[in-house]
Amino acid sequence: MQLTSTLSLNVVQQHLVDAEDSSRIELSFAETAVLQLMLKHQGTLITREALLEAGWQDRVVSASSLQQCISVLRKKLANYPEVEFKTIPRHGYVLHIAAQSNHHYRLKKPKAALLFAGAVIVSVILLSYAYLNHHQAPYNESLVNSKLSSIAGNIRVFTAVKQPQLSADSTNKRLKNQINDEPNWQAPFSSFTSFALLSDKMDSFAICPDYQQNQCSGKQLINISSETEHGSQLELSDFLTTKIRMEQKTYNKLDLPELKKHQGDLKEQIYHGDLYFAIDDHRLVRSDIRISLVNLAPDNGIFYFAACITDEDCYTTPIRYEIRGHFKRKTEKWQQRTVERFDIEIGKTTLSSPNALSDTAQTIYLALRKQHLTQEQLSFYRIYQDDGTAIWQLPLVSDNIMWMQRQTLKL
Repeated sequence: MQLTSTLSLNVVQQHLVDAEDSSRIELSFAETAVLQLMLKHQGTLITREALLEAGWQDRVVSASSLQQCISVLRKKLANYPEVEFKTIPRHGYVLHIAAQSNHHYRLKKPKAALLFAGAVIVSVILLSYAYLNHHQAPYNESLVNSKLSSIAGNIRVFTAVKQPQLSADSTNKRLKNQINDEPNWQAPFSSFTSFALLSDKMDSFAICPDYQQNQCSGKQLINISSETEHGSQLELSDFLTTKIRMEQKTYNKLDLPELKKHQGDLKEQIYHGDLYFAIDDHRLVRSDIRISLVNLAPDNGIFYFAACITDEDCYTTPIRYEIRGHFKRKTEKWQQRTVERFDIEIGKTTLSSPNALSDTAQTIYLALRKQHLTQEQLSFYRIYQDDGTAIWQLPLVSDNIMWMQRQTLKL
């Protein structure tokens, strides 16, 4: 069915074709049926009832469906000013097709060419912007000398690219907001290395005591997070004493020598550690965490995450949170650092319902519940790995950083 000298309607395939440049305009069933009826009776008033019957047949729809259909047809035919849909209030519509002038015919091709050229330029700009954003490191990394209860060490600080880079004094102040200096107490280690993820919402420190020759022993690892400017300013001696007491009971650690003797053809990489949340003067909250990866191919496989959350006084009922799914691994460059990103397609999550929650545990539980109910995908980042440990960035509550022990099981 011909609309203009170049534009025709293909009713069967539901599209318009312009013979001048072979371009197509795709139509829905209703748009095709409405346009077909109006084209058969162009110049004549077609009632709303007749158009609704043609476009939606036996379906019961409101008049707004027809209004929307006509509006879409007008937009799709905007480049053909000779095709006009006239509204007759309270009655219906008239399709009017004006005679096409030679002037319009001559200008149509240049107009299309200009539109095409403009689209190409815009696409190049958008693709360039997307490429730069995709390849831009999300964090700046800096190295800061520090002290932890009079013990000298260093901190590798990660701050968001859009966030002002922190000075050494600001970084050390934020560490002391978590763990205070104790000049008269001798810490049970002689040096330390830390990774810190510092934002306007959270301060997260992952600390390895006695880090030597690019290796962390995995002993006495300290992982502590708090809301920015709301740290508990814990004494290191008190924190370590509480940490030892709380970690006498483990929930997600697999430390069974008999399993290590087993030899199989499937390898499971297991990461385990404890992340502590300390906010103001509230109870210290511990998250006993395990990550398991089973490679089914070089860059994808089975993913498992488990966290058991308790507090120092056993007030909070243990909260059990689990994620099961599949991962795809990709490599990213964060400035000079090579980082592995694990995109998790979530298959199942479980979150237990506690009977009692401390103040800090409430914040954690609500964040986990929101994640449990809404998120279908998550991304975990492995920032660092040596022979026996690794550092992970976890999407737990907010983005937190954590130093974990690791082992391999052969299944």
